[in-house]
Amino acid sequence: MKYQILIVDDEPPARKLLMDYVSKLADLELVGLCSNGEEALGVLKKHPVDILLLDIRMPLMTGIDLLNDLNDKPLTIFVTAYEEYAVKGYELDVIDYLMKPVSFERFKKAIEKAIEYLSVQNTTKPAKEATDYFFIKTDTRIVKIRYEEVQAIEAQREYIKIITPNRKVMSLISLTNVANGLPEEFVRIHRSFIINMSQIDEVQSNEILIGKSFYPISRNYREAFFKKLEERKL
Repeated sequence: MKYQILIVDDEPPARKLLMDYVSKLADLELVGLCSNGEEALGVLKKHPVDILLLDIRMPLMTGIDLLNDLNDKPLTIFVTAYEEYAVKGYELDVIDYLMKPVSFERFKKAIEKAIEYLSVQNTTKPAKEATDYFFIKTDTRIVKIRYEEVQAIEAQREYIKIITPNRKVMSLISLTNVANGLPEEFVRIHRSFIINMSQIDEVQSNEILIGKSFYPISRNYREAFFKKLEERKL
């Protein structure tokens, strides 16, 4: 299996360097080179990719603006000369942050990390035949978890924490990526939280009670959550 990758950078030498690096890795297939965010947005709407190599400071549309405009974000690696955007990268579920000039070894490490994420994501997606469980990688183990026992999933930087009544399981995967493989019973209520609707004990104006824990409902996810809640009211 080859992972499709798109390079977005306004500097021709940087695009060429990344293109050369991509050509050295058998697992990657380059689908395009873009010089700005607007051009990349057009490509991504027609041709979804697995991995996005993205510069931040570009004319017309920054890398951050591009990610904010995408509903389905590819797994993204920032490639930039500016350290100050590192925190913003975590907020956008960026998997890695490469500082220019990028060495091949550092590039290869970031790609290997991305491919591992994608592999784990594929194991969490429900099969075509409905199942009541999924597998998630944690450290050196692969753990089986039943959907019905999950109360919430919390983002902790590049990790997630799966919360059940009896245990908490950590895994190296972003919240956005794991969300794509969850059944509709799971709803995102905050940048850092997904909750299981079937586990809700009480809903207040800005919080959800599950077991003994409260989870915040953020403004960005409030409307979608309450719309789904309304569908389940008597």
